[in-house]
Amino acid sequence: MGSAVSSYLATHCLIERNTGQRVSESTPLSTTLRAAFLYNSWPGRLLLRLPITWWLLNIEHKRLAKWASSPGSKKAIKSMIKTYRINPDDAERPVEQYATMQDFFTRELKAGARPIKDPDDPSVAVLPADCRVVVYPSVQEATRLWIKGSHFSVPALLGPGYRADDWGDAAIAVTRLSPADCHRLHAPVPGRVARVTRAGRRHMASLWVAVHSAVDVMVENERLVMLFETERFGPVAMAMIGASDVGSVQPLVKEGATVRKGDEVGVFAFGGSIVVTAFQRGAIAFDADLAANSARRCETRANMGSGLGRAAHARAPAAAAE
Repeated sequence: MGSAVSSYLATHCLIERNTGQRVSESTPLSTTLRAAFLYNSWPGRLLLRLPITWWLLNIEHKRLAKWASSPGSKKAIKSMIKTYRINPDDAERPVEQYATMQDFFTRELKAGARPIKDPDDPSVAVLPADCRVVVYPSVQEATRLWIKGSHFSVPALLGPGYRADDWGDAAIAVTRLSPADCHRLHAPVPGRVARVTRAGRRHMASLWVAVHSAVDVMVENERLVMLFETERFGPVAMAMIGASDVGSVQPLVKEGATVRKGDEVGVFAFGGSIVVTAFQRGAIAFDADLAANSARRCETRANMGSGLGRAAHARAPAAAAE
């Protein structure tokens, strides 16, 4: 247990994009200790194999969701702002006007708070949320350096209808949201929403230590998957993955809708979460700073709307998966 926590604290690398400086992430010690035990120790991984563990976690999950939507949770908002070093000035409303923790957690930001990079250029992709991001040009590279789930694959993540021939070695951006972040999710590219599907049923942690464990957090957690047809990138899939304290993820657009880059497409309930954006291999050249940090096993702390990458070459719009 001690070695797991020490490893987490010693190896987690987070770079602030605006400054290029290494920074720390504000996470309650109890949360870190619990995640380290469950995902990075053999007793914890053994517990995760037992049905009773999932029954207890489900009870806790429902309790937290109920609390976050209750008027009594309002008094915890200021404490959360302090713990996670949230800038309340970005929020659309004053803190006092949020009725519950859920209300604050799903807050909208002020107009212009997150500028969209090259909004009229369809060959530029942007980050879908405020996040900590790693990018890899292939799944092989991602699993070698970052994702350690024993059964991870992009087709398994996206669910039925996504063929291994098309997505087996996709380029992926893994964007991890903490409770500090606005949990409204945005289109990384302009295009048409071709499919909206659901997969998974569990709610495991989205902390760095969980993603780096052998537990299959991404392919087992509840998730909402959207497929975008785009002019420059071809098909782009986005999996919005709920985590241990997230009650649900809801779509804000329907199949057939046309979205602009930066448009809201989904929202998470209370908790942490992960978004994986997948491009068919060779479709995107990720931004150099993100790629360099990721190669060093470092996440980059960046805002929604900032650059993710550029289309490697023009591609014709692709049909939705069958």
